[in-house]
Amino acid sequence: MTSAPLLSPGLVRPRVLLRFFAGLLISEIITSGFASAGNKPTWIELRSPNFIVVTNAGESQARQTAYQFEMIRSVFQYDFNRKGSPAELPLTIIVAKDEDTLKALLPEFWAKRNLAHPAGVFLSAMDTNYIAVRLNVASNSNADQPFEPVYHEYVHYMTRKMMARLPLWLVEGLAEFYGNTQVEGKTVKVGMYSVANLYLLQHKTLLPVETLFAIDSSSPYYHEQDKTSIFYAESWALTHYLFIRDYEEHTQRMPTFVGLLRDGKDPDEAAAKTIGNPESLNEPLRKYVQQTQFRFSPALVPDVDQTKFQVRPMTDAEALAVRADFMAHDHHYKEAQQMLQDALKVDPKLGLAYDGLSSLALQQGNAGEAEKWSSQAIALDPQDYRANYYYAWSLLKAGHTDQESLARAETSLRAVMKGNPEFVPAYDAMACALNLEGGKEKLDEAYAMTLQAVSREPGNVNYRIRAVEVLERQQRPKDAVRVATLAVSMAKTPEEKQAASAALAGAQQFQESWERFQAMQTSQAAGGSKVDSGGVLPTTGALKVTRQVNVSAGIVILSSTEGVDFNSYLNREVGPKIQREWAAQIQHVSAEIATKEGTVIIEFVINRDGSVAQIKLKQSTQVQELDDVVRGAIQSASPFPPLPDKFRGKNIALRFQCEYNMGEHAGSTTAGPGAAAGGKKEVDEKSTKHQ
Repeated sequence: MTSAPLLSPGLVRPRVLLRFFAGLLISEIITSGFASAGNKPTWIELRSPNFIVVTNAGESQARQTAYQFEMIRSVFQYDFNRKGSPAELPLTIIVAKDEDTLKALLPEFWAKRNLAHPAGVFLSAMDTNYIAVRLNVASNSNADQPFEPVYHEYVHYMTRKMMARLPLWLVEGLAEFYGNTQVEGKTVKVGMYSVANLYLLQHKTLLPVETLFAIDSSSPYYHEQDKTSIFYAESWALTHYLFIRDYEEHTQRMPTFVGLLRDGKDPDEAAAKTIGNPESLNEPLRKYVQQTQFRFSPALVPDVDQTKFQVRPMTDAEALAVRADFMAHDHHYKEAQQMLQDALKVDPKLGLAYDGLSSLALQQGNAGEAEKWSSQAIALDPQDYRANYYYAWSLLKAGHTDQESLARAETSLRAVMKGNPEFVPAYDAMACALNLEGGKEKLDEAYAMTLQAVSREPGNVNYRIRAVEVLERQQRPKDAVRVATLAVSMAKTPEEKQAASAALAGAQQFQESWERFQAMQTSQAAGGSKVDSGGVLPTTGALKVTRQVNVSAGIVILSSTEGVDFNSYLNREVGPKIQREWAAQIQHVSAEIATKEGTVIIEFVINRDGSVAQIKLKQSTQVQELDDVVRGAIQSASPFPPLPDKFRGKNIALRFQCEYNMGEHAGSTTAGPGAAAGGKKEVDEKSTKHQ
């Protein structure tokens, strides 16, 4: 353990908040995509075990960058006992040799006067992750730790992959603690103090630790601009204190605390057993931040074998396509489009460019274009995992949920998982496709896919929301509520909180409706009195037909309601129309056929405008005439009124179940659960979302 003196407050550097703004037209990027032969930069690619470095700064700098990030990753993996964790796809780092190169990638930071120019950024998306850094920051006298924001976000990335549920103060505290890591040769200094955080803490009143422990994504301390800094600073200080205390006292309280959280223990109970109650930490923390010297710990990490780094020169087209894909994920769509097309002019068989155009089209909501570009990429290389992933999403996002399209999406995703089992979004996308296909075997596999995604990235809330959708389709309401409740507790950002809360509300509605539906079915089977239907269609008595037909029917919602209550719509607009059409069509069935027993199940979709599509017979009575009556009733009843205004989805999937002569209650018509998984994100961008 080594100590370091507190630097002068005059060297404090404001924290650069890395947020990505909408793009501006940057003509210099397009026109300088291919510089003249005399002054064009030479781009190379270096591959280490966990990173791909793309740079115009030369091989030496590429090696140094890869080495630094490999070291930081090893330290984090070692500290949290994650050496045996599943492999993951390499993360791409774009190393800019100077400010002008980074400016071309991140023009938003130079577009406005007095806006801080970052030394680097971490750019995270569902389908890929990028880091961009520039090397000539040493000339900046204020850049005492220029890559801290990048390391900070990279630690967030690793934490999400390793742990599911951490209190927000610890999420940010770990990112600040490890974000201030310094790599010097073969030495990694973990726990270097943050000048900016210390200066703030020594000049402001600390929050009570009890308050710090209670802060979540909805707290004003996390959102209000004037309070965010104290939250980050104090989270760092408490984390730093707890780790250093362990070192000095030869204890393992902090790692044990994190381990209990990883196992799903309650944070307050876990703290009481390990690091201490929040009340007991107030005074030690206050004294700690007033020190003038702070210790760091030299980390013992495995050797990083640089002889295994693979280096190759990149063509102009390849380098341009990589930079364009980065800019596309930073929402500079127009510039990225031009750059990718310029790359294809030079190399018409560059799969990397087709992949970039596919991703770009999906981000802009153009599924047709995404299908075109991804198909061309697959034609060039059938094993291209990005192309297969984008192709599958292009079919799903376009609403192609017929069996043939879903089968094609499934085939592409299986190719991704076979060739690149580390590409976690493919498991989530497969869950989405299988969930749409339906059927017990498909739904069972869909849930298995959500488990695969969660096991590889426990901290991804979207993957758990996907699991809620599948569980509802499997008619497992209690499990759906359980998973949605966990997703809410995990949510870190307002967007995650909103999506998870909507999923929980939908799951709870599903559970309530399902229980009412089950109670009604039980009552009818026992011949008891009617029960309050609540969210289901009321019992109507015998249908007025020329012959007595015992029939009961129910409607179950299979897809996401996004938290919208569909009971009124189904009870007033859908159920009665189907009932009337059924009553008319049963008149044409012979008396002998009308006495047959059986159950018919039909699934169909009501589109936003009320039209009906994708009518599928899922279970037959084995009497075609009875099946046809139900199918014909649904077709004749359509179109229905438009879906509720509050619902923003394209359609809603329903299951209509009709039982002929299976009980004593003639003509009773009921509708089952009217719920689904809320908070589903748009396909691909969250890949329709994710758990």
